[in-house]
Amino acid sequence: MTGTRVIYPAQAQEKTVQLSNKNALPYMIQMWVDNKPDNNEPQKASAPFIANPQIFRINPNDGQMVRLIFTGNNLAKDRETLFYLSFLQIPAIKASEMQANKLLLSINSRMKLFYRPQQLAGNPDELSQSLSFKVKGNSIIASNNSGYFATVRDAKILHAGKPLPLKQGVMIPPLSEVDWTLPSSTLASKGDTLRLTLVNDYGADVTSDLLLN
Repeated sequence: MTGTRVIYPAQAQEKTVQLSNKNALPYMIQMWVDNKPDNNEPQKASAPFIANPQIFRINPNDGQMVRLIFTGNNLAKDRETLFYLSFLQIPAIKASEMQANKLLLSINSRMKLFYRPQQLAGNPDELSQSLSFKVKGNSIIASNNSGYFATVRDAKILHAGKPLPLKQGVMIPPLSEVDWTLPSSTLASKGDTLRLTLVNDYGADVTSDLLLN
């Protein structure tokens, strides 16, 4: 799939995603949207979205456009809501090879889908300015004062000029705070620098240096 995440603006009638098959075999694809990150069963999916088409074939060196349509209401208007877009790819097998000993792998890929209300306060391109970090005992309290999810690729503490690991691959929900326990090898004091790498709407890394309070 093109991209690493989907941003669905609340005012949009639909959002189109692009898939392509660069392999030499055709695939059957099944797509669904869920509100749980670990659900691998489309029949148990629960989310106010329809993927059209939901099941389709992609031939070798071909592609497919899929429309995502929001069908719900009553989601929060002051913050994003997180869903998960999954697509299961099932490899084809020739009829003449049905009895052969083969190992076929069906791969389920999943990416984040952010439902974004209109006129959220703040700018997603300047998200780091809405984040603050405070030392509290052996933890860092990470606060997000914006309506956007902050996807953290990597966070390090610069203590006495030395980079020390803190967190990788986590999110700070909008208008929320989370408690990050310091790794045993990491020291942090008020006034230290936190080097934060966020993932923006386009899947690119944006690194900022912030002071710990």
